[in-house]
Amino acid sequence: MGRLLIRAPNHLGEVIMALPALRHASAGTRSSTGLAPLVQVVSGLVPVLEMAGLDVEILALYNRHALPAAARAIRDAGGTDGILLTPSISSAVILKLAGLSSRRGTAARGRTWLLTDPVDRRPLLKGHRVHEFLALVGCEDPPREPPPPRLLRTGEARQAWALLGERSIVPCCDRRVSPGRTVGLFPGGNADSRRWPMERFSELARRLASEGDRVLVFGGPAERNLTATVARAGAKGGACADLGGRTGLQEMAGAFLDCDVVVTNDTGPMHLAAALDRPIIALEGAADIRQTRPLASRVRLVGRFDLPCVPCVRNRCPRRGPGHELAQAQLECLRLITVDEVLATTTAFLNGDYTGED
Repeated sequence: MGRLLIRAPNHLGEVIMALPALRHASAGTRSSTGLAPLVQVVSGLVPVLEMAGLDVEILALYNRHALPAAARAIRDAGGTDGILLTPSISSAVILKLAGLSSRRGTAARGRTWLLTDPVDRRPLLKGHRVHEFLALVGCEDPPREPPPPRLLRTGEARQAWALLGERSIVPCCDRRVSPGRTVGLFPGGNADSRRWPMERFSELARRLASEGDRVLVFGGPAERNLTATVARAGAKGGACADLGGRTGLQEMAGAFLDCDVVVTNDTGPMHLAAALDRPIIALEGAADIRQTRPLASRVRLVGRFDLPCVPCVRNRCPRRGPGHELAQAQLECLRLITVDEVLATTTAFLNGDYTGED
């Protein structure tokens, strides 16, 4: 009997938004064949699938550019039919090389000829990305509201964070030392058009710490200068820890679970916090919130959605010259978000005064 192979997306946020689709496909495949589906995913994102507790067999992809090896792993695991949740050409080539009899995915980027079941993506872009992934795995009656992705197995994440706290030279990582309310800040991101100015994150960190809250500043290895700058500003006010480059996915998940609220740019870690159902304040610039808004119980989207250029979904702001409200148009959507506005929203979350969802 053949096995279904699902190629997971390559990025953290999209893997998380694909979790409901993977769960749906797993239940259907297990019911019809008695077998769990295979899920091929880049190795760095394996912890997400493990924390999700999915009934799947994971094929870790250590080098996604080694196409023959990736195809051979699928054949060796018995894959016969494939679904692509990533629009990349290389992933479609892998499924073709693996000899899968059916290959379903979006008709994008000149790869249609590699697919046996190409899907027009344009209608799928009208809703949330969760719905797009559900459609690709064949969910015929999706719920009207996108089902929220959830990470259900967090014990190891909590332990990983506790161990990091024990080794940390920053005392405010430890609740026993600084037992107050905790705010997580994620000032980084891959795209300029999705990053609130560093100076404003720094001021927010300082003001939160000066009010007695402990602040944890997160970021990847390439963002250490950024997180160090924000954390130094925060430390002038009180307890502020620089965790830039110090947390893997499990440690970050455990730390998010320790946060009373997470203030973040539109990033993969934003979706990680949402999948842990943490209260989230999302600073939105160029993104299309219909497609990629975080799905948590308590979410506040902060942005200037009334601007005619929003959403542009560009990685770099294309605007020049005078802005609609500011003297300069570049990154106006983000620069119009004030520290006072974000601080007031954060304080409302911490005080329990904001309980709804935008």
